[in-house]
Amino acid sequence: MKMMSCVSAGVEQGCAMRPGCPSPTSTPEELERRALIQRNDLLLHEAVIKNDTEGVRRILKEPVDINSRNNYGRAPIHWASSRGNIDIMEMLIAANCDIEARDKYGMRPLLMACWHGHRDAVQLLINTGACSNATNKKHYTLLMCAARNNRIEVVDFLIDTLEDTRADAVDVDGQTALFHAAMGGHVTIVKRLIDLGANLDKRNKECRSALHVACERGHCEVAELLLTHETDMEAKDVTGNTPLHVASQHQQTRLVQILLEAGADPDSENSKGSTSLHTASSLGSRGILEALLQHGASLNKQNKEDQTNGTNKKDNNFKPALSTARSKWRSSKDDSRGRDNERLREILYKVAYKQLGPGEWKMLAHHWAFTEEQIKAIEHQYNGPSSFKEHGFRMMLIWSHGLGPEVNPVRELYESLTAVGKRPVADALRRKIDQENEMRRKGNQKSCCSVC
Repeated sequence: MKMMSCVSAGVEQGCAMRPGCPSPTSTPEELERRALIQRNDLLLHEAVIKNDTEGVRRILKEPVDINSRNNYGRAPIHWASSRGNIDIMEMLIAANCDIEARDKYGMRPLLMACWHGHRDAVQLLINTGACSNATNKKHYTLLMCAARNNRIEVVDFLIDTLEDTRADAVDVDGQTALFHAAMGGHVTIVKRLIDLGANLDKRNKECRSALHVACERGHCEVAELLLTHETDMEAKDVTGNTPLHVASQHQQTRLVQILLEAGADPDSENSKGSTSLHTASSLGSRGILEALLQHGASLNKQNKEDQTNGTNKKDNNFKPALSTARSKWRSSKDDSRGRDNERLREILYKVAYKQLGPGEWKMLAHHWAFTEEQIKAIEHQYNGPSSFKEHGFRMMLIWSHGLGPEVNPVRELYESLTAVGKRPVADALRRKIDQENEMRRKGNQKSCCSVC
């Protein structure tokens, strides 16, 4: 435990950091007493942290600074409140501790009790006179602290006890308690706040609503609850994204279905002119693509970037998209699987860009049971004489995304190319991979994409 200390400074030049700090004229007895108090301060912190009630009672009979702070600026009452130990809290309060003490984050004991979900501790502090409008440096209120951490009992107590629970108070990011509950997927608390009258369409500094947040985090039950209470499903954030855009961007297939079934507009455009269909196609999200098409998503919309570039797109214009995809795959937590995925994408890219002619990617698409609507959705994004290469690549990404873990994608690609009459391409692919596997074996490296 690091304690704030000013003994050395006090001995030589004096210090006003803490009461009783020794000055240059302090006597040996005063210095010894100060050292004793500092040792007791440390023991008090340790006893409170360990929930050692008897230890705290014993130390409080000795000379001690009841409000001594550690390196986080926390006093013993902070620790007791965070642990919900009523006996220790009552002893500290009886010893005249500062119940409004703030740590380096601006957290007071009452905020700590709410954060950690100790209802009785919250009640004790409020009854003792702690400020119920307290906030920390991020402007988190009592209700925010409890809602963020799914502390249902504390939320209920605050709602039932306080005349003003400040349901629509905002933090430094413009977020309410409802945002914090939606962010964590805490359905019961979201319901409590809705019943309390929380503003469902309140926006944060990025103009996002609680529904945006729920869609980003993949919390289906929260989203359904908000939609049931008629939140604005077409609300747009600063980039023009609706909750449907957000769900598509984060590949939340079930949430996309929920929003569409609730009546969300599949053709809503963001500030770049992109619809959710653009996003689903670019990410290779086949399930989302199918859901959007089933709910009438238009195949004729073109985003602003495509409208600007028109038919002048060349093959090298597609490389940034490939780089983005590669970066996304590299972020996989499973490094080995990430390398396999990266290798597969390189194979698909070479097949699409180097070995398939115009229209031939559609042969594979039909072989893999893509519908005409899905093919049109892929085609409508890019125009120009070489756009078929990007169409083929995107189609194969969507196909690979839908494969089960038991399927060998390279073997499946080989067999599919053979089935659609592209046996020379399939054989070239096999020879290339066999050569690479042989090089890996010679280098004592395990092959990760064997066809056989």
